Amino acid sequence: MNCTRGVSPTLLASKTLLVRSVYAVHTSIGVLLVVLYTENLYYALFQIFALLSLVEYIVTLKKSKKGEWKWLLPSVAIYIAWLIPQIFILELIAKDKRMTILRNLNASSDQCLTSIADVSDLLNLDTSNVTSAFGKDLEHKGVHDRVRQFSVLLQQTMMVVFIAGRWLGPKGSLTREQLSQLLLAYVGMAADMLEFITETLKIPDVACNDLLFFMTLIIWSWSILQYTLGLTATKQKKTRVSGTAESQQDPCSMVHGCRSFLLCCCGGEIWALLVSVIMQDGPYLAFRLYLLFGLHEFGQIFFTVKNGILFCLQIYRIFVVIGVISKEKKSRESMQHDPPYEIAPPDEIKRKLSSVASIASSADVGDQGSAL
Repeated sequence: MNCTRGVSPTLLASKTLLVRSVYAVHTSIGVLLVVLYTENLYYALFQIFALLSLVEYIVTLKKSKKGEWKWLLPSVAIYIAWLIPQIFILELIAKDKRMTILRNLNASSDQCLTSIADVSDLLNLDTSNVTSAFGKDLEHKGVHDRVRQFSVLLQQTMMVVFIAGRWLGPKGSLTREQLSQLLLAYVGMAADMLEFITETLKIPDVACNDLLFFMTLIIWSWSILQYTLGLTATKQKKTRVSGTAESQQDPCSMVHGCRSFLLCCCGGEIWALLVSVIMQDGPYLAFRLYLLFGLHEFGQIFFTVKNGILFCLQIYRIFVVIGVISKEKKSRESMQHDPPYEIAPPDEIKRKLSSVASIASSADVGDQGSAL
């Protein structure tokens, strides 16, 4: 049964407004933190996204009967475009503080600091002494560690908002079973994403290297865009996301009658696997392989092996599903080429039945005569 059946328009509008209000409040906190730590009021212009979110809310209620779009979630896209820049800016502030401390200490780039406590370890000083020596500006702004804490807090609460927003908001065409599977998939995706950005930015060679620093943030942001897609969940050994309900029932339902086999690969489970490989597991694996073999960061062995196993399993699954779709397509084509069975008209059927009955009666008479 569809989750949205029987839901009144008022309740649907209230749910839609509630989710967008949560998005707005959370991102506004991020904008406020950026304005406070940069002392630049121009960053408050990000609140223009609130107007854009309001327009999207009105259009969604007017155009979508279920309170949500089928293939793309514009509200989530606006939320991401609104909040991700705030996280970027906070991370840049923290990076600038790290580089400032390195310059003040005349330290080399391989002595990159990922927390203010590392300065005391470097000079055998108390953290309070380091702050007094280099930290009037750091103390005034909350110090490097506080900026990082706010950035991590925004990252973690953003994942919670993604899950809660999908749970509390309109369900669209999802059933209750699909929604529960999707929420479990969201939890797994969020854990992988937080693990990637948190563990990677702790590496000194990444934290103080401009190229690797921005690559980490870009790859992480790219993976977050999965939440903007109108996906449901599919049960596998590891819960992942999949296509919509209709495409799950029949792997080729989305591409009925298509002539190109490549077009057939865009539907159902293959679509979900390609999204995961291209937007998350593939980029994560490539970057972690570079960290492991290029920078010799052996602390990434477990995460690299985990991503490698997932990547290989998903590629294998893609070929398996392609084989199943190919067999089903060939079987349908063979059935279409079989000669159709003709049904005789009713009058002809009656005539044949009467002739069969007369033959049977004559045979019975002959048998009785021979018996006599």
